[in-house]
Amino acid sequence: MDQARTGTAEAMSLIASLARDAERLGQLAAEGALDALPEGCLPETVLELARIAEPVGACTTAVVGRLAASSAPLPDGFVSVSRFLQARARVSSGTAGRWMAAGRALTEDFEETQAAWLTGAVTGDQARAISEGVAVAVRSLPWGAKEACRAEGEAFLLDIAEHLGPDELRAAAKHLRFVLDPDGADADEIEAHTAQQLVFTKVGDGVEVRGFLTAEAAALIQTALDQVVDGWYRRGELPEEDRDPAGADPGDPKVQRARRLRRPRLDALALTHLAGKALESGSLGTRGGVVPRVTVTTDLATLETLGGALHSPRSETPEPLAPSSIQRILCDAAVITVITGGPPCGSAEKQGLLRDASRSVLYVGREQRTVTPRQRAALAVLHPHCAHPGCKVPISRCHIHHVVHWTDGGGTDLDNLVPLCHAHHHLVHEGGWRIVATGPDPHRGDYWTFVPPERRMRP
Repeated sequence: MDQARTGTAEAMSLIASLARDAERLGQLAAEGALDALPEGCLPETVLELARIAEPVGACTTAVVGRLAASSAPLPDGFVSVSRFLQARARVSSGTAGRWMAAGRALTEDFEETQAAWLTGAVTGDQARAISEGVAVAVRSLPWGAKEACRAEGEAFLLDIAEHLGPDELRAAAKHLRFVLDPDGADADEIEAHTAQQLVFTKVGDGVEVRGFLTAEAAALIQTALDQVVDGWYRRGELPEEDRDPAGADPGDPKVQRARRLRRPRLDALALTHLAGKALESGSLGTRGGVVPRVTVTTDLATLETLGGALHSPRSETPEPLAPSSIQRILCDAAVITVITGGPPCGSAEKQGLLRDASRSVLYVGREQRTVTPRQRAALAVLHPHCAHPGCKVPISRCHIHHVVHWTDGGGTDLDNLVPLCHAHHHLVHEGGWRIVATGPDPHRGDYWTFVPPERRMRP
């Protein structure tokens, strides 16, 4: 007991001395004392400071663990250890939480790891990798087996910690779980697969993408992105600001660091490139005979002033596009001309050319019964949804109905076609509803009127 008291007194004296020395060191550094260090001394100085910080961090975590487990009242009426640390140690809630979690784990379940950290056998990052990794490895085991397996796993990882960094220790802990709890590891894999998600959130003028993927799925996507981006580098297909300096060695650390900094943006461009190529190739299949594509609509009369609209497959409200953006897209896009009931624009000659262009691809008369892909795309402009009033089923899931049946002499032309969802298509054919042209222009969405069947009088 006397020896323990002596050790405690010495520890408190050292803490006070370290505090004074650390404060003085900080003052000297602020005054530029470390700026004059020769460059050759910098690596060893960094390592020395890191060695000093480790036992201080270990002691801090150990004491925080005791404080969190203690029932003694906190100073100045604080009722939460986390709040006390945030206010007095001036740390964030996240840092306070990590200190408390690590302190409890090391004090209660991983005493050998704590001792190794205190004596410098492992670093704080290694200690966290061991305690967190082993805790996950045994979390699904029955209570009776958990303690023994925890001790076994801790001893194994401490034994190899001298040769492994924190990331490698975390990987070793995962392998350890395959041995200690193979059923739990399989269950985790299934849970991770089920939890995969991507969330697209409108933010300002763009969209934020957040999500969760399994390690396997992430590796698959990253491999594809690397293939695209690395190909751009090899073929010199990047804009000047993204290229390596002329004659630069790709293995040069400075070049590699510059590539890492620009990689997130290039990954975004590569993902867009891959999606575009997949849609263009038709490998993703078709919808109603039409290869899925991004749709942009604009009115020729207002193109140069109001721009157009980008249609997202998951939003009923088109996103406005600036005139300059529309002009860029038109440089490399399949254009389908749809003549609507809007005001005349341009010269009479231009209007005639547009009408001829639209008629050549959108009107096939009696020569063809089924709707062409271009006609379906044009109908999507006039009727983004089922044409029945109030129905919001997108045209991609609709049938294209001949108002005057083809067998009755109706043509496969825009002024005789209307998209109907499965339910409303049945209402027209089997339910007796009629579709009547009541508007002035067949190229306007309000051209058709749906008339319910007349009630039959019972005899």
